[in-house]
Amino acid sequence: MAKEFDVLIIGGGPAGAMTGIELRRKGYSTCIIDKETFPRPKLCAGLLTQKSIDLLAVHCPGLDPSDFVVEQAQTLDFYFQDKKVNSFTIPVKYYLTERTIFDNLLIQYYLKLGGKLLQQVALKTADIDLKKSTVTAGVDKICYKYLVGADGCNGIVCRAAKIRRHDILCLEGNIPRDPLKEKEFRIYFGLAKMGYGWFFPKKEHYCVGMGGEESGKAISNKTARFFQEVQNRQSAQAGDYGLKGAFAPSGRRLNTGKLPKNTLLVGDAAGFTDPVTGEGIYYAMRSAVLAAGAIDASAKRNKRNVAGRYNKSVRPLRQNIRAARFWKRILYYPPIMKTYIEHMEKHTGFAPFYLERVVATGEISYRNFLWVYFTRVRSKVRRTPPKND
Repeated sequence: MAKEFDVLIIGGGPAGAMTGIELRRKGYSTCIIDKETFPRPKLCAGLLTQKSIDLLAVHCPGLDPSDFVVEQAQTLDFYFQDKKVNSFTIPVKYYLTERTIFDNLLIQYYLKLGGKLLQQVALKTADIDLKKSTVTAGVDKICYKYLVGADGCNGIVCRAAKIRRHDILCLEGNIPRDPLKEKEFRIYFGLAKMGYGWFFPKKEHYCVGMGGEESGKAISNKTARFFQEVQNRQSAQAGDYGLKGAFAPSGRRLNTGKLPKNTLLVGDAAGFTDPVTGEGIYYAMRSAVLAAGAIDASAKRNKRNVAGRYNKSVRPLRQNIRAARFWKRILYYPPIMKTYIEHMEKHTGFAPFYLERVVATGEISYRNFLWVYFTRVRSKVRRTPPKND
């Protein structure tokens, strides 16, 4: 006997869980299918910006950040290759989490709202019939009105629809952290083509990794060298620190025209990410909220065609990502990167502005951040007369 749900969600990460949470709060029957069992490990640097914390406060009331935030930082060190360029401190915090903890908390929040979860179900493309709106999950045949693909870069929904992807390879591992030393929060430029290396503090270790737009072999070799240099700097013993790889969106828009009009993609599956910083968790949750809103609006009008409404609602996200990708292309052009690094060494205004108001809070978009900085922030500094002693 077939099971029926208003919305079937493939993937139980932040994008899938948040879609389910929003739809359950609106009264829809939902089912999330995930190939793993929660709590499960997930390769991710685990950066949460202030805008992510603010979104959770609105859409997951009662969820306590202290339950998933393992470290906080306000000072960020920038490196060019192995040379420290400068340090910048901003008024707002950056939060670090472990995805094993974070994803499980969101799933449990979803389950408390009455959502259905099918775990350890690895779907094949043959299990999904997009035309008939059915999915075969083991012995269960599931019928749905709306389908949401929240299953990441290598997701089954994209593969079923034969959607061409434009993802990049990231590799990361963990290095033990000395609790007696001051924590460090670093970004490394000049190591990967169109990418960077990261060194993020967690509770008992540092999450170290690299991503860039180049071949898997090239990024693997560069990451291995980077890891060895970091180990030497930290005086860490050489060893197997769990270096693993995963794909992340590049920010290029996907052609979703092959999907049925009752099927949506959210989060990494949709290609949503900040191309400059690689931030993905916020975009996963934000696109999930917008997807749930589009489904709700369409269902109330008894329409299965939700794609147009969703595409309209995520247009500002796409525009911001497109602008970020444009600026990334400029920033990583070698002469521009050289000038930018020299600027960071001598000036302390732009980087904190960008880190706080563009990345952390999202108050200013990539579409106009340079205009805001040069016409409002920098010009204001120039107009301010020096204080008399």
